[in-house]
Amino acid sequence: MIAKPAPWHPRKLRGSAEWVVEVSLGMFSIERKVSSLESISAWSEQQRLMFVERVLFWRGSINRKDLCEHFGISLPQATKDLVTYTSMNSGACAYDVRQKCYVASARMRTVLKETDFGEAMSDMAGAMMKGEQDGEFILGMTRPQRTANLAIFRKLSLAAYRSESVEVSYWSIRSRASVRRRMSPRTFGYDGLRWHVRAFCHGREQFLDFVIGRFESVGRAEPCSFAERVDNDWIENVDLQLRPNSELEAGKQRALEMDYCMEDGQCLISVRKAMKVYALRRLGFTGESMAPPMLNELKELVWVA
Repeated sequence: MIAKPAPWHPRKLRGSAEWVVEVSLGMFSIERKVSSLESISAWSEQQRLMFVERVLFWRGSINRKDLCEHFGISLPQATKDLVTYTSMNSGACAYDVRQKCYVASARMRTVLKETDFGEAMSDMAGAMMKGEQDGEFILGMTRPQRTANLAIFRKLSLAAYRSESVEVSYWSIRSRASVRRRMSPRTFGYDGLRWHVRAFCHGREQFLDFVIGRFESVGRAEPCSFAERVDNDWIENVDLQLRPNSELEAGKQRALEMDYCMEDGQCLISVRKAMKVYALRRLGFTGESMAPPMLNELKELVWVA
């Protein structure tokens, strides 16, 4: 007879934000610490509680209507979620009878997930709007839409996961023509404007980047004879050392130091070697010869090394 594992019963440590799970193993029982988020078994409940935490932290208040509108749940379920969160994060908020909502305390800390402004706003921007006449709370930069056929995306993704090769027709800027070649897709990168597939080019016998929007066709997948080749540039990290342009006035240099969280007048940005050129382009470093020392287009930053 096979014994079924006992269910986990999370309980909170007194005076702490940590939870422990006790699992019974016959005569013995073990305990292990888990995060507050791990103590919640249902994914949907995790998402709702993280929403509660984000709205409280960034907006300062939340009510049942916020949860109902965002998740399409009932008022009783919203009440339960709010009560659950207050028990998990004691002292984070209190119910205000006059405003009929939970109000965050000045010393509120997050316990479910380390908070990130961009991630939070992408999830709860609608809850931050005061009225349609005020417009959106968050706006991003408008960029040209660079897309590709979904069938091409899928064929490349399947070949990459299965370690296969494909014959493709790819429009090359260098040759100014559509070129047929066999490649073995491995990984994908996004530079903020467009998607690239990192692939081993059989003809040149090296790993190269290919803009997915320039594929005209992707043929049938076949076994890859180069599956054991390692893409070292994709694995290796390199540091980009940046500093403000010393010719700028002191106030502008100080502003740049704050923008880029510099220490002692410089910062180090760690990137994968294969993504290095894209990171530099996003920072405004362009040119035929990309090598330090180099001044970016706005003449604000210097790529030192």
